[in-house]
Amino acid sequence: MKRFISWTSDGSQKADALWFCALFTLGFVPLALIIAFVPSVVYLPTCYVLAAVCVGLAIFLFRDKSAYLANKFFASTAAKTGAEPKAAGQTLLTGFSGQETLLSILAEELTPALPPTLLGIIRISNYDRMAAIDVAVADRVLSAFHERLQNALGKTRRLARVERNCFAIWFGGPGDLHAAKAELQALSYALTQQIRGDAFTIEPELEVGSAATSQQAEPPAELISRALASLAKPGVRGGVLDPVSEGSRTDLRRRFALEQDLHRAIGNGELALHYQPFIDTSEMRVTGAEALLRWSHPELGAISPGEFIPILEESGLMQDVGIWVLNTACRQLREWRGAGSPDFKMAINLSARQLQNPDLKNMIGRTVYNHGLSPSSIELELTETAAMEDSALTLELFSSLREAGFSLAIDDFGSGYSSLSYLKNLPFSKLKIDREFVSFVDQSNASRAICKALLELASGLGISAIAEGVERREEVDALARMGCTSFQGYYFAKPMDPVSFTELTSNSDWLAEVCSPAAAMSNELKRRYS
Repeated sequence: MKRFISWTSDGSQKADALWFCALFTLGFVPLALIIAFVPSVVYLPTCYVLAAVCVGLAIFLFRDKSAYLANKFFASTAAKTGAEPKAAGQTLLTGFSGQETLLSILAEELTPALPPTLLGIIRISNYDRMAAIDVAVADRVLSAFHERLQNALGKTRRLARVERNCFAIWFGGPGDLHAAKAELQALSYALTQQIRGDAFTIEPELEVGSAATSQQAEPPAELISRALASLAKPGVRGGVLDPVSEGSRTDLRRRFALEQDLHRAIGNGELALHYQPFIDTSEMRVTGAEALLRWSHPELGAISPGEFIPILEESGLMQDVGIWVLNTACRQLREWRGAGSPDFKMAINLSARQLQNPDLKNMIGRTVYNHGLSPSSIELELTETAAMEDSALTLELFSSLREAGFSLAIDDFGSGYSSLSYLKNLPFSKLKIDREFVSFVDQSNASRAICKALLELASGLGISAIAEGVERREEVDALARMGCTSFQGYYFAKPMDPVSFTELTSNSDWLAEVCSPAAAMSNELKRRYS
């Protein structure tokens, strides 16, 4: 019976009703006819026996559908009463076939005569984040995904739920290993479409793994374990999840909602790049700009980068967004260079997640080449913390990028915990002093000592240094006395859209006015009387 249950597919409610009517007609209508034509109470026991025979015959003739309907009835009854399902191997949630059912199938079919085939695993990786916000919604998404997966597989494959958010697909039967792998890959693409409900639209995030059978006898549980282990991603560290309190549920709900909206942000034109200039005060000119990602949400307005960029990192969207940022920044740089700024340099940030892409160097090189730019016109920035996350990978990648002609900058320097013995080996061409040390450097002896040491360090390593986050004239003057000539910050200009950036930097009097003694006096008066 368990095998019949595991092989049957979910039918519609209308089809279920028709089958119930058919079974009722074949079983109980004969009973009514017998009672009508044989009124004597003497023959009532015979009538019941004949009716039972009719019902048994109907169930036997249509045993597949009868087993399915009985299982569905008991599963739904158990879900309502909180009791355990009657059918072994079935879960409480929508009657999925569970791991016990799969184990029994594998125990029968895993023989030395079985041709090499595949056990596939598909995991909805964002299920736990959904469940932390609303378990009911998460379960509805899981049920809808199961139905979609079952419809895609049809009756040719066996499907079972082996963990809370994992489904196993057994490819035993006709076909070969290569065809099974191709089918699993096609499924992973087809199942990423949105799942829509009455009050939600979810982008399922999938992880796909598999384990190939061997010619040697293998316990079914080991095959399942191998398939599940293949889902583990390299470079992802394990850890203990923080308990979710009631007070944090609102934040989780907003975070997950923003994650879903980010899936559509690029296509909807909600993301944009703003540009903040690099200022060289020794030559009184703009030498380049840093491209900074901004998100204008259609309902919530401007979302802080400090809020949405970590979501991009954790959700795996940073790879796609990073490609978009690189293309957009290169397109803008080509426009500015064509307008009369031949030595203008564009700084583009790289994230720790992007460093895990083995094709990152080639992707950057192809993109820059396709836009008609030279590598020397691009400066790639990486935070000190991200650089230390995988030091060997960073060293290898940045060495190859430096050899290709790209400039490399270490961002937020001083805010991390990297060692000087490691930093001396990194092929950086620029050091960006973190705003933490720049802010009120004119009033803090500790900040002055740190900034002076960092400037001397850069000079000793033969690389340039820039102070980022300057907001006051006093900070500029204090750093200038230490020998700093490169600045970035709100004192000179905030990040701007391309049109505003062009208008401001094309004004020949702008920098002279900002750096004039009158500007310094005005800033001092504002500070004194504010």
